Amino acid sequence: MSNITVNHQAIDAAVHADLRVTSNKDFAHLATLNNSSILAEEIAEMVGSCPVVFLQDEDAGRFQLSALFGLLPDENLFVNEQDDWTGTYVPVSLNLGAFAVFAGAENENERVKIDENSPLISKTEGKALFENGKESTFLTDMRAQLETVIDASVQTENFIQNLVNRNLICEFGLTLNGLEGGPKMIKGLYTINTDELAYMAQEDVMMFHEMRFWGPLYAIQHSMKQFKKLVQLHNVKHPEAKISLEVHVDREEA
Repeated sequence: MSNITVNHQAIDAAVHADLRVTSNKDFAHLATLNNSSILAEEIAEMVGSCPVVFLQDEDAGRFQLSALFGLLPDENLFVNEQDDWTGTYVPVSLNLGAFAVFAGAENENERVKIDENSPLISKTEGKALFENGKESTFLTDMRAQLETVIDASVQTENFIQNLVNRNLICEFGLTLNGLEGGPKMIKGLYTINTDELAYMAQEDVMMFHEMRFWGPLYAIQHSMKQFKKLVQLHNVKHPEAKISLEVHVDREEA
């Protein structure tokens, strides 16, 4: 799955002293973003618009909870020709502007970073990151807001790890038919391994109730139906080249 090229760097007064940050005027910058990380607390909102899956970082081997906006590379079916967002919900990660959070960073300065490639970065417009060599009120307030996102990110990691520990994540693939050049197989997607639910220990079942995992877990599974919506959106956008979709789920251990 594709992503917009970013360049996240720790915020440094010596490097970013003259940088300013502007606000999003539209969603044009997301027109080629076909997936985005989301928080566990966003699942209920997100599944009303699109599939929610797990993507795996090949280097770290860790899973990331993600919303899918398109079926093809550089395809976002929720940004229209007017650069408006047509979905019912925009993930928090896409509302951070030029900023990004890294919950697992041990160094506090590495927890909040700025994307130096962001179109929202300017040297002439927007709110300054630093004033007279010190953090501006804007940056201080932004750090405080992002700390709440970091807390939610930690809870999301806990949710994912509990699923992984109980073999509740399995891989599935998509076959896209009707494309020029023939069928295309998409791999590297993961969802809930529902076959394993019947074998969970009673104490784990109760713990999932206490941690309120069951709602998000089943919402992810049900969101698989939203792949039909992505096909419909794609075919409306490309009536001359309509596609169909097959889903193949591997229930073996991920």
